[in-house]
Order: sequence, then C-alpha cells, then structure tokens
Amino acid sequence: MKNLKLVILLCAVLMGISVLKAQKKESPIRVKFGGYVHSLFTYDTRQTVSAREGHILLYPKNKIIDAAGKDINKETVYNMAVIQSRVKAKLTGPEILGAKTSGLLEAEFIGNGESDVNGLRLRHAFINLDWGNTSLIIGQTWSPLFVAEVFPATVGANAGLPFKPFARNPQVRCTHKTKDWKFVAAIASERDYTSTGPDGASNKYLRNAGLPIVQAQVHYYAGKHLLGISGEYKNIQPSLMSSTGSEETGDLRIWKNDETISSWALMGYFKLNLEPITFKAQTTYGTNLTDVLMLGGYAVKEINSLTNEASYTGIKVLASWAELSYSKNNWQWAFLAGYSENMGADDHIVSPDLIYSRGKDIGKLYRFAPRVCKTYKNLKFEFEAEYTAAAYGRVAEKAKVADAEWVENTRYSLGVYYLF
Repeated sequence: MKNLKLVILLCAVLMGISVLKAQKKESPIRVKFGGYVHSLFTYDTRQTVSAREGHILLYPKNKIIDAAGKDINKETVYNMAVIQSRVKAKLTGPEILGAKTSGLLEAEFIGNGESDVNGLRLRHAFINLDWGNTSLIIGQTWSPLFVAEVFPATVGANAGLPFKPFARNPQVRCTHKTKDWKFVAAIASERDYTSTGPDGASNKYLRNAGLPIVQAQVHYYAGKHLLGISGEYKNIQPSLMSSTGSEETGDLRIWKNDETISSWALMGYFKLNLEPITFKAQTTYGTNLTDVLMLGGYAVKEINSLTNEASYTGIKVLASWAELSYSKNNWQWAFLAGYSENMGADDHIVSPDLIYSRGKDIGKLYRFAPRVCKTYKNLKFEFEAEYTAAAYGRVAEKAKVADAEWVENTRYSLGVYYLF
C-alpha cells in the first residue's frame, strides 16, 4: 500500500511537469530581472524645498528672519538615503493579434509621500503590443512631456526638476514610427503626480472634470540626432460646490459648482550626439504645471456674488535647461544649466491666498550643476554640485512676483550604484 501511494505521487508529479512544459510551449513567457542598489549622500548649505526627506531637491527655502535678524533657514543639512534602490522585471511573451508582446514592471523604495518614505512605490507597469511600425502601450509609464531620450542624467533624484516636466501617468499610448519620424498620441490620468487645488494635491480635480489628459509628441531623427516637440491639454474641476450664509444665522445654502480650468503645455527639445560629446536642451511653456512638478499653477480670478462659486485663471511658466556631457573610457563629465520664470496670469486675481500653485512667491529660478561619473563594470560612482538660486518676492497683480530677493543653496551629492 505504501509503495502504491509512492507510485501515485510520482505519477502526479510527472504529469504536473508535463502540463507545465506543454503550457510553456504554447505560451512562452520570459522574465528578465534587473535593477540597482543605490546610495545617495547629500549636503546642502541651507534648508530646501524638497521631497522624500530632502532626497528630491527643488529649490532653496525663502528667508525667515528671527527676532535677532538671523535667517532661520540658513542652516546646513546632511542626509544619506538608499530609497532610490530599484527592482524591475522585463517581460516578453508570444505573438498576440499579430503583435509582439512585452511588458515592464518596475518599483522603487522611495514611497508615495513623506509619511511613506522607504515604502515600495510603483514606477512602471504596462503592456506593449508591437506591430513593427506601430505599437500600443497600456498601463503606467512616462508622460509624453517627460522625454526618456532627452533628459538630464543628474546625480540627484530630481532629473533636472523643476526646470522640466516630470511625471509617470496611467495612459493609453499609440506610437507610429517611420525611418526618420516618430508620432505619439496618448490619453492619460493622474496618479502619483497630481494637480493641486482647494483641498491640496489630488487626482480628484482631473477625475471630476470627466476628461483625460490629451497628449501628443513628434520626433525627427537625423542619424543619431533628435529634434522633437510635445504638448498636452488638460481640464480640471477644482470644486464641486460652494456655500453662502451660515448655520448660525439659519440661511446656509449649498450651491453646485460647474467651473473648470483648462490648461496646456508646449515643449521643444533636441539632442545632438557628437560622440564623445552630447548636447541636450529643452524649453517648456505652459499653465498649471504642478502635476509635472514645475512652478506655477492657477488662481481664482472672480467669485460669483450670489453663490460664492470661483472661476479661475492659469499661471504661465517658461522653463529651459541645457546639458553638455563628454564621455570616454567609462568616465563622464557634464554640466547642466536651468532657468525658470513665472510669467503671470492673463487676468487679475482675487487674492494671493487663492492661488493653487508651486512656488507662487518665486519670480525666477536658475541652477548650475557640474558633475563627474566613473563606472567600474557594474559599479558606478557619481559626484555633483548643484547651485540653485530662487528670487522670492511678494505676489502682485496677475500672480506675478515683485520686489524679489535672491536666495541661494548649493547641494553636494555623491551617488553609488551597484547595477544587476
């Protein structure tokens, strides 16, 4: 009886193996794992506006003068973090509907907010159907406003922020390629990178408007060189209701709100690959760019006297960056320069307190950042110095900034990668 049980168990195992092999032949799914372990050491000469315990630098904090005339924010900061360490799985599968299929699942430990630092955060999760010249991506990946072929390869985790758009969005993206051209059309929503409004940062403003973000991109390739433009149109609804009166006086009334604000962004960029020298540059001009971590946003321009419903106006921002790099013998030397300016709104605003933006009291912003990198097989060392200056002032009419005074910070960063 004991031997019979053993024979039955062995047959079951063999049958299971046979079934798995048959399934593998019918539907071959291959998975390739990768990623890196990353440590970043930073030192700032003053307090900064940043994210993830200072890991993602944006710009220096404004002055706060105490009773003795000292600047409270003129205080150095040191930090060390490993939260940018990353894991990913690249998937390739069988042909479906005449298309080659693939996918990517990637995560890091940077978290989804300050209360979640060290938590696992989803970066990319998408499937790709590739028919050759035409492909379709469904899932979460880079916004077409973040061009993976043209961005600053900085040591810090900001990738050139806030001088360029930065976002990953759930989206449906169609790409068509010819010999020299690439055309991209996408519809997207917000998830980790969201618009802001009366209740703080949230994707509910876009969801309540009932329309996805519409995006497009065109690239022209001249050999190893690239010239491109990207753009988007977005519509959000900051509020669903307003009220008049009060419960104490017995005349409280609730009113349905319908006001939305439309915004747009245009971007031009290029990359010259003159091996061993590479030159990249990009300019972005648009309104309400808080969801891509840039300056600006929108403001209340009028309040209905009957219902207290607000109407809005977008705050325009112009931003540019350029990077020159030289690579040879596993060394890279590079220099990044960035500039951003608050261009104001087209309308007068009700109050500085009714502005929903990032850096509403910053008129101009610039950065210089040299760096050097050295690679030893799968080990990489990087060092960077980022000098960032922000012109803080008072919010004037049309959301522009007047009487500005410059505040500076220098960040020194040392990054160590072990890639696998």
